[in-house]
Amino acid sequence: MSHKDRGSPGITRAVRHAVRAVADVVRECNYASSRLLELRLLPELRAAGGDCAPDTYADFLWRSQTALWHEPSARRRAVGARPRR
Repeated sequence: MSHKDRGSPGITRAVRHAVRAVADVVRECNYASSRLLELRLLPELRAAGGDCAPDTYADFLWRSQTALWHEPSARRRAVGARPRR
């Protein structure tokens, strides 16, 4: 196989650069999407003083709309499985 069969090194370099740029955009969009979902589902993350205890019971209920931990079933806990996020 000769050099001419593989294409120009300049074109190969440009294609690699374009593929990396597209991969970076996809990676950033994936991160933004997961972060937005996290902020929508977990209001305590966006609350002022979200790492402090809630002042009222209503504030507690507002903050704990979703479970933070996914508890394994009793059968899986008996085997030794632990909660996961």
